[in-house]
Amino acid sequence: MLGVEKVMASRHHVYFFQKLGSSKRLKSSSALDMAQNEKMKHYTELTQRKQRRQENEGGGDRQRLESGRRSEEVERLKPTSLMSEGQRDKKEQTQGKKHENRETTEDGGGGKYIAIEETGNKESCSFKRPRSASSLASISASENSCPQSPSPVPIKRRCSSKVAGSCNQGEFPKRPASETEIQFHTHQREGIQICDHFLLGNCPHGSICELHHTRYPYHWQIKWKDSQVWQSVSDSAQRHLEKLYSDIGRVHVKLIDKKASSGKVNLSTLKIGHHGPFSNIRRLSNTSHPEQNSYFPTEWTVYWEDGSIWKKYEGPLSHDFLAAFADCTQEHVFELRGHLYTIDFKQSLIYSHNTGNSHTIQLRPTYRSPLQMLPQLWTIPSSPSEMHYPPTSNILGEDPTDGYNGPYPAYWIKRPEGSVPFVQEEVLPSEAAYQTIYTLFHKSLSEDKVLLLSVHRIRNDFLWQKYCSQKDLMSQSLSAEEKLKLEKHLFHSTSAKRLGFTCQIKFDTHLSGSHMYGRGCYFSVNADQADRYSQAGKGGLRHMFLAKVLVGKCTRGKKHYWQPPQRESGRECFDSCVDNVASPNIYVIFNSYQCYPYFLISYKLLSDPVVLDD
Repeated sequence: MLGVEKVMASRHHVYFFQKLGSSKRLKSSSALDMAQNEKMKHYTELTQRKQRRQENEGGGDRQRLESGRRSEEVERLKPTSLMSEGQRDKKEQTQGKKHENRETTEDGGGGKYIAIEETGNKESCSFKRPRSASSLASISASENSCPQSPSPVPIKRRCSSKVAGSCNQGEFPKRPASETEIQFHTHQREGIQICDHFLLGNCPHGSICELHHTRYPYHWQIKWKDSQVWQSVSDSAQRHLEKLYSDIGRVHVKLIDKKASSGKVNLSTLKIGHHGPFSNIRRLSNTSHPEQNSYFPTEWTVYWEDGSIWKKYEGPLSHDFLAAFADCTQEHVFELRGHLYTIDFKQSLIYSHNTGNSHTIQLRPTYRSPLQMLPQLWTIPSSPSEMHYPPTSNILGEDPTDGYNGPYPAYWIKRPEGSVPFVQEEVLPSEAAYQTIYTLFHKSLSEDKVLLLSVHRIRNDFLWQKYCSQKDLMSQSLSAEEKLKLEKHLFHSTSAKRLGFTCQIKFDTHLSGSHMYGRGCYFSVNADQADRYSQAGKGGLRHMFLAKVLVGKCTRGKKHYWQPPQRESGRECFDSCVDNVASPNIYVIFNSYQCYPYFLISYKLLSDPVVLDD
């Protein structure tokens, strides 16, 4: 009978207390219940008042979500006479451990990533590919299925996270005003995709989302041998690695960190060599299903090896094929044009049942620049600082043909303070100025050869005043049409050592490396001309100015010129020298106040090593 009583006690706690409890214990339990009931009434009254106040203020999705969270809190605190004190303590300890498993080690603002540790780690797939929601389109959900993002666009839902807004039909959430409003996080566990809701600005879960929250629909992480924890690489390394990985011709890539330690990764297998401080690398991805993200789903391209040449498969990829690949299935059998094939994703081989031949295959993603994903990509803020300004508008004074001659155009940038003569502020991809510079820079420098890392505005009030005074002086004798041709935006390469001198003092007209058209400061219409004289710094980083230059009236230059020659009238000199008067590509300036270092471009060659941490 004692065994039966124990079974009954495990199923019916009330019967257990009535059978085994003493009157003293019942009194103690009754007193505890009364105290908990009072606490329950208190929280119920708070909830009801909160609900009434929200209804009076107009209600809405956000209020209902807040009310639901409060109801869950009340439910958690709800007392029950069917649970002993020991059981309640044990439950609270378990809940505490769950919170400890989601440990955050650094602030999520400012573009930093929070690494979330989780229990129950799944084994990584043999092919080292991230799962995506498309992998579940053609197979039923199972116990081992990874969390997937529901269809993110368009939906009518108000996000409960701090930075995400609602995304109604045909609308997009307002872009965050600054970097500090965006909170990223990644998970250590394998088999989790990037949240498409977050990328589009409408994740309803915020910081507790089970999917990755990253800036781009791809994300690269690396493990150091001494830590064995997945760590995100720098933003520039993210784009550098993705650009290289999208090129089937790239196989081995050199990796370096700020300590000058180096290693190599094989992009065909995503394996890291034994030498060096790194042990593993992985690429996280968002969905490849266009129905879940119609703006920038991951697009995979299949290549098969024919001898020593990689040939692109031109036909469309079936959902079953992508699902098998993304789900890390070892083998996938399919029929194409009456032929039966088997793909071994682990060995990267495709086998024809009809001919018996096999070929090595690779899948590489299509690269998308940040500009290509705007305006839908919500994770790029509209401002690098707390100041608000019209990022998508053309700023008066930044167009060389608008005839502006006044205060520094980018008025929202704070003035230099103290002994520092200049400040620099990043130009974000969401700005019209960035898009103009990006197009002009890549007009002559191919995106397959160089990677534009950042653009900054330079504010030096002393230099700007001198430049404006010179512009006013040179404009006095010009016609309206000539004034439109007075100023140009031209490229000028520089080194890291001379960068500070130019921004603080001026362009040095006596340090030219070439004297073909005179001994002055050289500027070029095209970026590739300036790149020929660039000097790579640490990690292959290169710098180039897109400067404001007062070219005025020009003539063909000569080696022995120290200043422009006199005009035919003999009373005034030319303002600059060029390589070709009819169609100039190179300008030589002899007066340092005729040029201002307005934009600073940082870039690197794709062939340079990938710097993991800036």
